Amino acid sequence: MALLHLIEQVRVVGMGGSTAQVMDVLIDGDRFVGLAPRIDLSTVNLDERTDGRGKLLIPGLINAHHHSHDRFDKGRFSGIPLEIWMGLYNPPSYRRGWTAREVYLRTLLNGIEMLRNGITTVVDDIHFGGLLEPEVVHAAFQAYSDLGIRADVSVAWSDKPFQEGIPYLAERLPEPLKGSVSAKAADRMLEHWQELARSWSGRVRFVFSPSGPQRCSADFLQKTWALAEQYDRPVLIHLLETRIQALTAAKFYGKPMAVYMDDLGLLTPRSVLAHGVWLSAAELDLIAERGASVVHNPACNLKLGSGVAPIAEMLRRQVNVGLGTDNNNGNDLNSMFDAMRLAALSNALLDQDEACPVDALQAFNMATLGGANAIGRGTQTGSIEVGKQADFCLLDLKTSAFTPLNDALTQLVFCEQGNAVRDVYVGGRKLVDHGRITRIDEEALMLELMDCMPTLQGRIQGGQSASETLRPYLEGAYNDCLTDPQMAGMRHSINQFDRSRRGA
Repeated sequence: MALLHLIEQVRVVGMGGSTAQVMDVLIDGDRFVGLAPRIDLSTVNLDERTDGRGKLLIPGLINAHHHSHDRFDKGRFSGIPLEIWMGLYNPPSYRRGWTAREVYLRTLLNGIEMLRNGITTVVDDIHFGGLLEPEVVHAAFQAYSDLGIRADVSVAWSDKPFQEGIPYLAERLPEPLKGSVSAKAADRMLEHWQELARSWSGRVRFVFSPSGPQRCSADFLQKTWALAEQYDRPVLIHLLETRIQALTAAKFYGKPMAVYMDDLGLLTPRSVLAHGVWLSAAELDLIAERGASVVHNPACNLKLGSGVAPIAEMLRRQVNVGLGTDNNNGNDLNSMFDAMRLAALSNALLDQDEACPVDALQAFNMATLGGANAIGRGTQTGSIEVGKQADFCLLDLKTSAFTPLNDALTQLVFCEQGNAVRDVYVGGRKLVDHGRITRIDEEALMLELMDCMPTLQGRIQGGQSASETLRPYLEGAYNDCLTDPQMAGMRHSINQFDRSRRGA
């Protein structure tokens, strides 16, 4: 039976404006049913009543791009360029062989960290290494289901071997180290994706992920988008995360990567484009015209030296932008507060014509409704509105970040780091109660993880030899790209982006 819950006289951010408003918030079961300065309770029989004075209510934060598969790699690396890092942290020639239980535990560990940081929806793009034991794959979905969080979960895949996705790598890599993909593998993966789409379609649902355009054949990409239409799901794809990928487009396709995707019919409102660091002004115009979304991952972009995405330019063109935390060992935090702060600050490095090209409200919107719109859940969550799912957080204003309280939204973005989060709700269910996870025995989880950690870390270290074998070839191909004649012109073009875009 649905419960009627009133939160009285709470400051609310996330109703469309930049100013916190003191409101009564009425929740019936899983939805907001009343928002007003004062709600008449004369004909209402409440089941629960919460005093909201001294608290801030915000929409649940949406982590629109995340990878849980490297949870046990957290903290292993400092900054390494993406093309080298991807081959080193988990070499494609080495299979770690995670069990279903280990996948379940790592996903719970991630989910708990995110819930405590006010994240109520996560888009988890999981790489299983191409070996798709059903029990192992379903374990990740089940973990999110048990935790109670809202999750879009993918099984990332590409139908090209890894050496074909980076210029010069195939030429440098010895034959025994090259990967391969069988001709039938793509068809099997498409069938597997359809099974998952039918099995997981609610609060936790399957979404499609063909990794990156340079890592997939045109045929596989087009079949993926057709399935996304059939099952009404978004498609996650990495786009122009690094300058090497911008060079890849020029060398492989003779055209910008976004143009290549558009020529294949892959820029649609279903397209969720992760990163977009090296998009040109013309490509931004194209993305805006097609209604695709970009997900900004500022921490990973900075740690891996990928660059600063032109978010201010995207927002000027009314491109929908979400926000993500990305990899565990390419960021090391699962904090959307950190992501908001970096998103608001970092574009000043690109845009010298405006002192603050991305403001607090824009950063907050990226972390909430922008992410929800990107994955097609904007009518369900991402803002505090009557009729929407009751996904929200209560923060304690009697904390350092909000003392003195001058502007709740500005302090939320620039001062808060998750310490003030007290209660977190998804669909009206309290999943965090004064910092305590309500649906999982966290102490038992941590004890189990501590017991198996030597085995897990040993398995990771087992791939070290494969990493070191690959390293010189990855570094060689990376340096080949940097010295490619086309890279010099491209570097000049990107550096001049600020001036050229003014006339775009």
